Amino acid sequence: MKNFIGFCFVLALGTQQLYAQSIEKKLQLSLATGYQQENFHWSIAGNITGQNPNVYSELKWKHLGGQSINAVTQWNIWRRFSIYADYSRQFISSGTITDTDYGADNRSNPTYNETFNGDKGNTQAWSAGAGFILFNNNLFSLISYAGYGTNTQSLHLFDRSGNFPNLNSTYQTTWKGPFIKLTSSIRIIKKFKFAADITYNQVSYNGKANWNLIQSFQHPVSYRHHATGYGINAGGQFVYTVYHNLEVHAGGGYFSWQTGTGTDELYLNNGQTDKTQLNEAVRTGFRLQGGIGLTF
Repeated sequence: MKNFIGFCFVLALGTQQLYAQSIEKKLQLSLATGYQQENFHWSIAGNITGQNPNVYSELKWKHLGGQSINAVTQWNIWRRFSIYADYSRQFISSGTITDTDYGADNRSNPTYNETFNGDKGNTQAWSAGAGFILFNNNLFSLISYAGYGTNTQSLHLFDRSGNFPNLNSTYQTTWKGPFIKLTSSIRIIKKFKFAADITYNQVSYNGKANWNLIQSFQHPVSYRHHATGYGINAGGQFVYTVYHNLEVHAGGGYFSWQTGTGTDELYLNNGQTDKTQLNEAVRTGFRLQGGIGLTF
């Protein structure tokens, strides 16, 4: 019995020491900047049943790149319970758009095709959640979170060639809904670790456009898109402890978002409304970032 009590005492003491040396500290704040690039497209069918033709019009924003900023906080508020919040923003400074219409199924018999500029606008994202610390010792950590987030895109369509000098159309999106998230860290050497995360988002998608040159459409809202979908974000970074509570980090991430079929609701200038099928909206991209972190 004495040996057993002694063993429990040593185990408890060791657990406390491991917790004191744990990878993830009680409060962590991080700031980062870098480069982000993404592609985005959507298409509609000729009618509400997805036919006549099955792809009638398609817009593709390609290589939307620019500086990104990101802020993250993670706080172990009580025992194994933690809260999490982040915010990011991208300033779009490069990118092009193709607008194509088709006269037959499966993107055949194109009736219209133009390329425009898309090198302005922004994307933003925020999320917040609560989680449970599954592991957090001096070698490895694993934390699960659940919460809610919103991603938005403010996209522009204009022409620098001079062929369409008054073109200044916009398309704005909102992807919002609950998420589940896993974050982990593994120590490589004493002051050097690798951290990774993956997030699954279940979202509702809403888009609205102002097609400013088409006089038969209403303004400032020419049409709206509605659908449901999902998004996956994954990232990893190397973290080095410079001083007791100061870290530097560098890494990257990838994201992929898409919807199922939905509705395209067009608002005409004569007061009528026309509905067709939104086939899909798809967004993919990557980011490379570096920054600093404070831990307490």
